[in-house]
Amino acid sequence: MYYIGIDGGGTKTTFTLINEQGLKIGQYKTGTTHYAQIGFDGLKSVIKEGIEEILENSDISRNLIKGVFLGLPGYGEVKSVKHEIEEVVKSILGDIKYEIGNDVEVGLAGSLAGEDGINIVSGTGSIALGKDSTGSFARCGGWGDYIGDEGSAHWIGKKTLEIFSKEADNRLEKGDLYYNIREKLNLEDDFDIIDYVLNKIQKDRGKIAEFSSICHESALQGDKNAIKIFEEAAYELSLLVKMIVNELNFEKEILVSYSGGVFNSKEMILKPLRKELSDFNVKLIEPILGPDEGACLLAYKLDGNMITESFIENLSKSIEEVTA
Repeated sequence: MYYIGIDGGGTKTTFTLINEQGLKIGQYKTGTTHYAQIGFDGLKSVIKEGIEEILENSDISRNLIKGVFLGLPGYGEVKSVKHEIEEVVKSILGDIKYEIGNDVEVGLAGSLAGEDGINIVSGTGSIALGKDSTGSFARCGGWGDYIGDEGSAHWIGKKTLEIFSKEADNRLEKGDLYYNIREKLNLEDDFDIIDYVLNKIQKDRGKIAEFSSICHESALQGDKNAIKIFEEAAYELSLLVKMIVNELNFEKEILVSYSGGVFNSKEMILKPLRKELSDFNVKLIEPILGPDEGACLLAYKLDGNMITESFIENLSKSIEEVTA
């Protein structure tokens, strides 16, 4: 028996196939599954392609798939959108047992290996989800880039562009962030960045988010304005955690973990985040499993299976590693 976990996101999507022991049989990575970026036809194309590729590459028959969990960005936030996504998935998976959730759900399942606690997702967008010992859930954030997504890569990217404009105007002292952007974009004039954002990348959400990596590079070089952006991002992400702590009933120290590209900046975001959460009974821990493995865990549970320690251990391994 086999199971497929789908970890969708604003930038990339990972399809992972596991066997009943939890060992990875195959994996396929592709672009975004955010309907707002690719439309519902694009969503259908990506999911269909991912399912077909992972089965073909692993030489596994479709009728051997006993559970699929799809963690998709934007799911569950708008009723009409929720229905459209469900119709798309139904048309592809048909009679295969499946469940759809928001991408934050696979982040929570993976980062805490199914245990109670809180997971922060800060990728292209931002959102947090918590679960307490009673099985109650609470989420915070996930309002999208036009309304919220504070602390996300897109938010950091926009802040980076804002700082560039202020430094270009001498409203702020020029630093590494300013010079790094000029160099990487090969700008002849500061105002050329307007043409780059509006016309070349057409305000693409994912492309704007890529400016967060320039911000990180500049912060590592000691740029004070870049460091401040990460401190502000940490503050915004801490608010998501604090709301969930107050909303749910946690009886002991609360495990808080994370997923998403912003956390690739390591201590640049984690150090100020720990500081912001220092007055709360929380413990910030590294993710136990990735969100793709969390999706597999949830797919496995769909078939009525119990999660064991050996299964958790196997999720981080491939069948080739075990049989080598």
